Amino acid sequence: MSRSEGPLLATFVVMGVAVTAAATTLVLGGPEVPAPAPPPPAPATVTPSLADVATMPELWYVEAGDASAQIAALGFTAEVTRANPEGIADPKEWVVAGQAPEPGASLTSAKPILLQVVPKETASRRPAP
Repeated sequence: MSRSEGPLLATFVVMGVAVTAAATTLVLGGPEVPAPAPPPPAPATVTPSLADVATMPELWYVEAGDASAQIAALGFTAEVTRANPEGIADPKEWVVAGQAPEPGASLTSAKPILLQVVPKETASRRPAP
């Protein structure tokens, strides 16, 4: 090998190594580059539903089943508790004697709706207003 061929051979070897490295990177993948962080979530848009803007009706002396149906029609579930049960099991024999929240209050999903019921005969003995 002549003196002029030596540097030329070295250049070809260096170029061959560089091409091999580039091809290896393409085939096997390059160094791990962390993925960019995802963008922050967009703020949620809350559209009030019918249940979010409902008003508590006055349910005093309404039959327990009818009162529960009125609450269900507003998109809520009432928790009914019996006061003075006296063995009466038929819901048609019970009327609302107390309620929370009070009539006219705004109803939200965070507020429980409580109805306290008594037998009709007990409610009919109420004092006149």
